[in-house]
Amino acid sequence: MQTSVKVFVLCLILCISLVTALQFGAKFISLDQIISALMSMIDANTTASMTDTIITDIRLPRLIYSVLTGIGLSLVGLLMQTVTRNALADPYVLGVSSGASTGAVFAIIMGGLPFLGQYNTPIFAALGAALSIILVLLCVGKSNSPVKLILIGMGMTGIFSALTMMIIYGAKHEAQVRSAMFWLLGSFAGIQWQDLPLSAIIVALFCLFIYIYKQDLDVLLLGNQEAANMGLSVKTLQLSIVITSSIVIATLVSKVGVVGFIGLIIPHLARITGGPKHKNTLIFSMLIGSIVMIWSDVLSRALYSPEEIPIGVLTSLLGAPLFIWIIMKRYKNIG
Repeated sequence: MQTSVKVFVLCLILCISLVTALQFGAKFISLDQIISALMSMIDANTTASMTDTIITDIRLPRLIYSVLTGIGLSLVGLLMQTVTRNALADPYVLGVSSGASTGAVFAIIMGGLPFLGQYNTPIFAALGAALSIILVLLCVGKSNSPVKLILIGMGMTGIFSALTMMIIYGAKHEAQVRSAMFWLLGSFAGIQWQDLPLSAIIVALFCLFIYIYKQDLDVLLLGNQEAANMGLSVKTLQLSIVITSSIVIATLVSKVGVVGFIGLIIPHLARITGGPKHKNTLIFSMLIGSIVMIWSDVLSRALYSPEEIPIGVLTSLLGAPLFIWIIMKRYKNIG
């Protein structure tokens, strides 16, 4: 099947998913009501009903943010696997998510800064992520070794994870612990329209970054020495990837918490579908990541409705078996 046909099929599935996902939640909403709600957004003179409000103010921003998260996590995972040349690398390999988790849990349990109000958790999460990546970069120094980068990232993950558990252990109220654990497992609950612009701009610029450097990323797959021999500034490219990826992860994680396995399995599916070149994996990672994240969020809302399952639980439950299948298929002739 040609690449263009595959892209068309995935775009069609994505469009169907976008419409269908709006129907599911604590209340099932028909397609006619969805169209009516979307039309009411365009016509300012129309009086919005309760159903319209559910669609336009709750489900639609949540749906858009799930797409942004699927794209962002998938592409960061793709670049992490490229820069480390490790098929098991994921968006959190540098400890960014652990730093964000520590910051967020501190804000939830310790209260953060009163004047920040509802922005306490995302701001402290972003600060924790920034601290983590700064420490990683300082420890890596001038080295361009992917092994050193991974190992330092793992060490940083261990440090911040331990700090997170210490903060949770010191919580005085059970409600604080429940809130912290729910955040750590990821959720799109509470996403509002004002959360979208910054994340959309950052994810869009990140896509543009990958498209501009797609050929350099292909060269990087050959290895650091070979890439350097071909005139590529390996250290500069690696640093650019680490910094831009960290900004994307810090932005997304600060809003929705830690969502596992998306950034690990989607790049593999993208390569299986479109081959190893970043020109193709960019497109397929965006499409597949969006679709998988949309339906993971739908299941998180629908399975135990009106209760909601943390999105990280669903992505791990769906992603782990899929990842095992990919590994078994790819390495079936080894050993």
